Amino acid sequence: MRILSTSLALAALLPAALAGQARYSAVFGVTGGTRLAQDRIFQTIDVTQALAPTVTIGASLPVSPRERAGLEIALGFGKTRIKETGLPTVDGPSFRTLSVIGGVDGPLLGPLRYHGGAGIMKYLPDKEGIFSQGGPTLLLLSGGVDYHITTRGAFGLVARLRYDYQRFSTNTLTATGFSRTQDVHRVGVGLGIEYQRP
Repeated sequence: MRILSTSLALAALLPAALAGQARYSAVFGVTGGTRLAQDRIFQTIDVTQALAPTVTIGASLPVSPRERAGLEIALGFGKTRIKETGLPTVDGPSFRTLSVIGGVDGPLLGPLRYHGGAGIMKYLPDKEGIFSQGGPTLLLLSGGVDYHITTRGAFGLVARLRYDYQRFSTNTLTATGFSRTQDVHRVGVGLGIEYQRP
């Protein structure tokens, strides 16, 4: 009976203990990536993406003495570039992305920590072009490193490098008969602030 009482008491204290070790972050950066789509019906048309400002908020909790598990939500604001054979490159439609990634991070060397995770990503509806109807929910695989810089108290800075992979498509492309998906690789860098509850 004493063991049961002790276990229940520890279980009740666990959420508060974990909350006390919670780490929150807000990171501002840019994301670039490979070609989004290519059409070769009459002549080659490439749709590429320019650097996209990206805002990421995250939270994590310790799952072992060295590793943490967390969730990141990112909102990106991008623009496309369209290149048609024999013609100059022109600006294409803008787009916004929303992604949610769950992952784990752990120590590499000193303040450098690895990150690996998976989640979902969606191209949000826009006014015109291939993003006018938004896109399906895509699987997103992610990896990278974070460099943590302790300042004072519970606050710190973090420099971030991220890579992710997806299979790109949008509802408008599918509706017009463009059923193929495109491998898209993206790399992002950012700088942000962190707060760890004391």
